[in-house]
Amino acid sequence: MQRLTIALGIWAAVGPIVGILLGHFTRSWQCEQWLRDKRNEEWHELLTALAESLRVSLKIYPARALSGEEERTIVEAQSNSFRVIRDRIFIAPDVQALNIENRWSAAVQYHSQNMDAKKLGNAYKELREEIVRTATKRP
Repeated sequence: MQRLTIALGIWAAVGPIVGILLGHFTRSWQCEQWLRDKRNEEWHELLTALAESLRVSLKIYPARALSGEEERTIVEAQSNSFRVIRDRIFIAPDVQALNIENRWSAAVQYHSQNMDAKKLGNAYKELREEIVRTATKRP
């Protein structure tokens, strides 16, 4: 009985400290998970915007006149892709390190001037591979 009383007395003193430590680690883990989720969300949004920009840009090819609606769709998708590239928060340093904005801008510009769909597709593929590699690396 005396041992039980001593054990309960020790637990009464140590228990709250253990609870505080567990709470701290749980909150810390939740915060890290939230940050990982936000980064993944931003990478996904970026890939989606680039893919849409690619899709509509491939409508531009020689001997084909675009309708006004098609032109607007292309301009909107391309503008959106650059907005998404620029407004990243959690992945901004990675986006800058990969030089995504300049590389995609050069690819889109080259395609609009030279109608080289293969080169635009390759530029997208390269960017996508680097984005996926960066997004899936362990911190």
